[in-house]
Amino acid sequence: MRIRPMIGALCGAMLTALACLAAEPPPAVAPPPAKEAAAEESPVTTRHSISMGGRTLSYTATAGYLPLKDEAGHLQANIFFVAYSLAGETQLSSRPITFAFNGGPGSSSIWLHMGALGPRRSVLAGDGTELPQTFRLVDNGDTWLSFTDLVFVDPVGTGYSRAAEGVEAKRFYSTEKDIETAAQFIRLYVTRSGRWLSPKYVAGESYGTTRAAGLAGYLQEAAGMNINGVVLISSALSFQAFSCASDNDIAYVLAIPTFAATAAYHKKASSDLAQVEQWALGDYVSALAKGDALSPEERGRVAKKLSEYTGLPAGYLERRRLRVSPTQFIKELLSAEGRITGLMDGRVASVDEVPWGEETRYDPGLFVATGPFVATLNDYLRRDLGFETNLPYEFLSSEVGRAWEWTPQHGQGYVYTARDLAQAMARDEHFRVFSAAGQYDLTTPYLGQKYVLEHMGLDPSRRKNLTFQTYPSGHQLYTDSASRKKLHDDVEAFMAGTP
Repeated sequence: MRIRPMIGALCGAMLTALACLAAEPPPAVAPPPAKEAAAEESPVTTRHSISMGGRTLSYTATAGYLPLKDEAGHLQANIFFVAYSLAGETQLSSRPITFAFNGGPGSSSIWLHMGALGPRRSVLAGDGTELPQTFRLVDNGDTWLSFTDLVFVDPVGTGYSRAAEGVEAKRFYSTEKDIETAAQFIRLYVTRSGRWLSPKYVAGESYGTTRAAGLAGYLQEAAGMNINGVVLISSALSFQAFSCASDNDIAYVLAIPTFAATAAYHKKASSDLAQVEQWALGDYVSALAKGDALSPEERGRVAKKLSEYTGLPAGYLERRRLRVSPTQFIKELLSAEGRITGLMDGRVASVDEVPWGEETRYDPGLFVATGPFVATLNDYLRRDLGFETNLPYEFLSSEVGRAWEWTPQHGQGYVYTARDLAQAMARDEHFRVFSAAGQYDLTTPYLGQKYVLEHMGLDPSRRKNLTFQTYPSGHQLYTDSASRKKLHDDVEAFMAGTP
């Protein structure tokens, strides 16, 4: 599939989805609507146990639909979810519950579910850099169920979630409606499960963090629900930070350290990332700010330094006016070998299907995870959780991505939910944020994530409630085993209120 910008906002730096990897696909067939009767079916609950850290973790799993209705009682959508609760827990007022969303838009929750948070996970090879020969599930020794109950949610048009019969699915495909629908699900689930007094968190990955940030404020205002915090994985709170365009130099600047990390991983360059960050936010941004007024001598000096850090030829950089997007970088770095690196994970490399052109037809970083995750989830839902349906599980819906309405919020030119997060933090002195970023993530480069968080205008008294952490992995940073374990330990400490 050919990578293309999402409404011109991502410059090829996609937000985890076929929505951004869309490329001359066959005509999309909209998912069939869910029948109203399906909403009234009881979810399936099963009991399980896994071995974790030398102890047995017993839990219940619930898979099924939660019907969303309007105030007149008419069914609007059936939202598919999978929930896990620790067995024997009686003090629900002290047991956290976390609602997990992936991104896209158009992505189901399969990635966090099968890759990091759930009690069972899909096995990858080479610490997430290679496609395994066989697909299998194992007990997840790093499951977050050890410290929080979990609810994995599939937005309308993803997973098995569908608009109700007679309701147009596209009405759910916008930034603001998506947040409203997710909030409705959370409020209803919390009410039905008796969890209003429980500590509540939202975990999101990629566009799921756009949703999570918006939810923090929306739940406070519309539902009167103060959640305790959000966990952001590969955050996308301001699309401007990742949108390479002729009038947006900052996105080029913020990608440079990730280029350097990726080049060093593939032994094409070697540099200290702290030094690269300082140069990118200093000399490099100053050079770009001069535009056409930059002298040939200064352009040459900047190109030489940029080449030293990124492993790209200085002549190539000068022809690009010192500006290289992530999609151009993954094509060029290993071009002499006829290979490309992953966009979602720069550690991954594979054969370039079109080495003679500038286009990129697929993302190796996404490909190594897709097959194993999809196969194991489909088997797991039927075999282990007892949930059966003939609907296709929409793991990444390009139809949703193409139909999405990117309505700028607050009059901004880019989708921007960092303001919603800042407002939620300002209102609630106990509300906390944990943000995790992968150093090899070329989709939402880590310095871009950090930059957005550091420009929210937080009051000094609230800055202590924000934690930012980097990991030596990609966009799906949990595909690396060491990063997955560290993420588990870091989030457990975060929810416990310790550094």
